[in-house]
Amino acid sequence: MILPTETTGHRSQSVWQQLEDSTVLRQYQSAFTVATGLPLTLLPAGLSGAGVEVAESRGAYCVRGCMGGRSGDWCSRMLGRAEQRALQRMRPLPFHCPAGLVKIIVPVRIAGQHAGNLLAGPFALQALDARKLRRIRGRLKAFKLDGHVSRLQMTWRHCPLITTQKMQAVLTLASMFAQYVAERGNCLVLEDATRSSSIAQRIEAVLAEHAANGVSLREVAREVRLSPCHFCRLFKKQTGLTFTEYRVRRQVERARQLLLDPRLRVSEAAYQAGFGSIPYFNRAFRRYVGYSPSEYRARQHPGNPG
Repeated sequence: MILPTETTGHRSQSVWQQLEDSTVLRQYQSAFTVATGLPLTLLPAGLSGAGVEVAESRGAYCVRGCMGGRSGDWCSRMLGRAEQRALQRMRPLPFHCPAGLVKIIVPVRIAGQHAGNLLAGPFALQALDARKLRRIRGRLKAFKLDGHVSRLQMTWRHCPLITTQKMQAVLTLASMFAQYVAERGNCLVLEDATRSSSIAQRIEAVLAEHAANGVSLREVAREVRLSPCHFCRLFKKQTGLTFTEYRVRRQVERARQLLLDPRLRVSEAAYQAGFGSIPYFNRAFRRYVGYSPSEYRARQHPGNPG
């Protein structure tokens, strides 16, 4: 049984707000900027809709300040489209903003839902020569911004110029950080549910005791001395999660930790986490992590076939 999308989505958005206030994440943002010379912005999901105002307030639309006019609307649309493409591919996506500069957007999934994005940049991969300026100026004309070229040139002068090799390093760092944010977010979802419920705390002990071989809903209900029906109603009321969803998320988090050990086969990690079916494990893992177990391992251990 899976929660309705609206409920799960609201929870992931709430966790995203907690993450944005995290001291550790702020420290990483600062370290990223010092190491790469590029800003790293955390943005909520929905950049083509509800997230637009937040994105603007955090400086995601660099062209709004450098060109004025309708450039902000243009940038908003381009950023929203980039978000959708990155989400479909579930990987970092470099894209060009209206000023011709490059940014990298990385989607983050929490509790199986798109919760937010990391945005790195802007930066340039080549200098603004006369030929490139003419090409950008042609696009600006369509938005009646060709009279703002001096602002465009000023933005380019203050924008980092990096190599393709360095951009690949930025992609790797941003992707690793996005994985950490997703993992921390999924842990917060479970921690919030457990902390707010006395019955969930008792269930945690039961699940931990039977982590290797799994345990049924009926068995857990018996352990906490409730009928299965009453147990289900009470658990959902206190945690906001169904027991099945809570258990599967917990197993997926356990599997993620096990997959960090390159000596352990994917099937072994699945069984040790409590999954009795590899196809079901693969579906559950992809639902909550956004990648298959093999893809997740490949990202953690490049070059290791898993």
